[in-house]
Amino acid sequence: MAVRQPRARVFGEGLTAVAVATGLAWCGVRVSCARPDRAVVEHEPWLPEVLRCLHRSGTLSYGELAAPDAVFVCGADQVRAPAGSAVINCVLPPWESTRDLQKALGRPVVSNPQQLREGSALEDFLGAGCQVLGADDAESLVPADVVLSWVPVPPLHCDVDSADLVPHAIDGLLAVEREFFDELTELCRAVGADEARVVECVRADPRIGPDPARDAEQHPQPRWRDPARLFEAHPPPVLAELGTLR
Repeated sequence: MAVRQPRARVFGEGLTAVAVATGLAWCGVRVSCARPDRAVVEHEPWLPEVLRCLHRSGTLSYGELAAPDAVFVCGADQVRAPAGSAVINCVLPPWESTRDLQKALGRPVVSNPQQLREGSALEDFLGAGCQVLGADDAESLVPADVVLSWVPVPPLHCDVDSADLVPHAIDGLLAVEREFFDELTELCRAVGADEARVVECVRADPRIGPDPARDAEQHPQPRWRDPARLFEAHPPPVLAELGTLR
């Protein structure tokens, strides 16, 4: 028996909206979104080519989509969610609070915070450690789980308020780490220590590990600089045209 292809509408015009729409379509979900602004995607490696291929295939379309299974809100001011569709909030302005979006729509909303970096947004979406999904009850999670099960990222379920807090907690932790390493640099210079060796030794401790904030600043390039590596890690839908990007 053939598995029904889920349908999703993505609201928003920024990089997160484009990456979420592209990532879902990459994984086989039929997606509609606003036509991307060239300035938004021009710095994303080969993302424009992937968008064109998915659009020509019909997996990704621009405009409305009838009877979507899920509506993803990625920083959009105006949101239209047909009855029966799951509403999934990516926790971006103006809807950093999923509770506020729930009140505005008068219906349950699932929190799915996204923190995608410029220059590797699609890779971040497809290669995240988990998909955080927050809901008030298990029933609200079911349709969101069905759509996101097509993305090769394991779900992590929690309540709405906890999910909404995740990006702020991550930002806070990274800020503390940046401050610590900045002060460590000053201390090394004051006592004549080799900063690079001290940091290397600190990172070697399994209780600490690498510092993602400094790595992102020092190595801002995408984790998959070669498209073939992304294809190997996350095979796209069966689209011959996408294969030409290898």
